[in-house]
Amino acid sequence: MGAWKQFTTKDVTITPFLADKGFSFTGDNITGSSVGINIFSGRNVDYTSSLNVQTGFVYSSSVNSIYNSTKQLYYSNYLSSSRGDEANTGSLIPGVTTEDNVLQGNIQAPLYDNYLQSTLLQQRYWPTASNSYISVFSIPTKLYGEKIIPNTFELNYTGVSLPSDPRIFNLTDDGDGNIISGSEVVGQIFYSHGIAVLTTGSKNLQSIANEINGLSSTLQNLTMSFSSSLTIYEQQYKCTILENEFGLSMNPTLLTSSDSIDNTQYYDFVTASFFEPYVTSVGLYNQAKQLLAVGKLSFPLPVSQFTDTTIYVNFDV
Repeated sequence: MGAWKQFTTKDVTITPFLADKGFSFTGDNITGSSVGINIFSGRNVDYTSSLNVQTGFVYSSSVNSIYNSTKQLYYSNYLSSSRGDEANTGSLIPGVTTEDNVLQGNIQAPLYDNYLQSTLLQQRYWPTASNSYISVFSIPTKLYGEKIIPNTFELNYTGVSLPSDPRIFNLTDDGDGNIISGSEVVGQIFYSHGIAVLTTGSKNLQSIANEINGLSSTLQNLTMSFSSSLTIYEQQYKCTILENEFGLSMNPTLLTSSDSIDNTQYYDFVTASFFEPYVTSVGLYNQAKQLLAVGKLSFPLPVSQFTDTTIYVNFDV
């Protein structure tokens, strides 16, 4: 049966809810095609230097580009002060005389938006010395959804070391955008971007990515886990058939003959007052009458001539 009926606002209910999911990956699974977490090494070298090599597993970029793009996006306010550089950002509106001048806006404020992850004053360190390393872990959106849930990021790594000097790192985030090793802040995590950056730390923590990119076997010593968050919208459509609606079926088997496409003659029982067609599916269309979704009933449902019939269609997007 094919028929059209317009929904009203009271017939449609859209309810958002947060869906959380935890992930944990080890070794080759981290950078595999089904996961796709990329690991970049950044280095403060000249663009034309022979040291400006390619880095990355899923796709590659130069170490110079990783260093400078990370600095510009996340650390441009922290180059000379770990607590943030402030600049004069007020605007002077001149008046008729000097006494009439008006200073509008904050006199001192951060010059760039470095995506602070907390309302607390955040302390960040950025290495500016020549040949300095950083490590960047880039999680794809298919995994982190809208954001990484604070306090869920964990990175465990056993680096190249001497037996007498083991380099075993257990890194976590503090919920305010900092990555910590014990009580030491060693970098930052940007929850809504799926980016974790290591910029400092004892035993050259910031060079983890350089070790992994330079010696792929060390990738087996890396484990990463986190939880992601995604808003899912549960949509419910209330499809109401009034007692005087949809009393005619368009099923071609009810025609007296199916040999001709011009045949419009129904069997007598179809036009009788007691005839009740059945609903087997419900289609949802847009305003251009393009089919968007189909809901199949588990069994044919008769359309009553005496009471309203209501079918609820639920799906998540």
